[in-house]
Amino acid sequence: MDALFAWFQGLGSEASPLQVHEVAPATAAGAAGAGAEGAAIKMIPALSDNYMYLIVNNATKQAVAVDPVDSKKMLDCCTMLSVDLVAVLTTHYHSDHSGGNAALAAALPSLEVVAGEKDADRTPAVTRRVADEERCHWAGLQFRCLATPCHTRGHISYLLEGQSPGLFCGDTLFVAGCGRFMEGTSATMKASLSKFLTLPETTRIFCGHEYTVGNLEYALSLEPSNTLLKERLQEACEKRRQQLPTIPSTLAEELQQNPFLRAAQKGCSDEEMSQLRRGKDTFTTLGTVITWVLDVKSFFKPDG
Repeated sequence: MDALFAWFQGLGSEASPLQVHEVAPATAAGAAGAGAEGAAIKMIPALSDNYMYLIVNNATKQAVAVDPVDSKKMLDCCTMLSVDLVAVLTTHYHSDHSGGNAALAAALPSLEVVAGEKDADRTPAVTRRVADEERCHWAGLQFRCLATPCHTRGHISYLLEGQSPGLFCGDTLFVAGCGRFMEGTSATMKASLSKFLTLPETTRIFCGHEYTVGNLEYALSLEPSNTLLKERLQEACEKRRQQLPTIPSTLAEELQQNPFLRAAQKGCSDEEMSQLRRGKDTFTTLGTVITWVLDVKSFFKPDG
């Protein structure tokens, strides 16, 4: 199934040129290199709708990559910026996120390749396993690792700490949405989203895919008279017409627009969360087909 999804993601992506989107720097004061305020964050589109991230320590000129599925684009970006890539942070094992790990490890023998301890055996080229609430330093920047299972059982989100934190949350949280419950339940997703609720509302959300327009359309279908959602959808559509990313958002914005995060915040039941996600899974024709395939696969999967 992962290979099928990766094939869909890769359609039409081979000829796409390197694009690098600069994220506006964090405004809070802080020591250069110590956290989010000392880092420059670059967004690099990959495949059909993925985002890779390069986090550069401005003081040391070292960098950390998040989910660099396209190894060539990532290496080209590092060369263009004259920075040394020292670590790869993998949010989960799916090949549209981890597919560049092996090539990067081969090109950079000292590279540290990181994954969550429960996904590490399925993730290419891993040299370090991290656990929930583990704090780590890469490229002179401090990260907090958060276990956020459900999309996969070992999904890890990485929080770049500082006064204006950056959350690299892969396929757990999206702008106005969340990931499919592929290896977890509604209760698992509620627990993972609840971890994000404890973060500062200024936290910037850097997710794995450009799904914002579709997510806002679904959110608006749940609340057709919500003026804020209409405005956010219009803004997102305009950005996409200009081929600009809709990411990052902030936790404060997600608490206004994200039906899954808001449901978790209100203490919804497991059944309510399950119905909410099922509605999103079947909101489009393609989504319905994917859901049907997953349902069939789950039916024939042996217990355990």
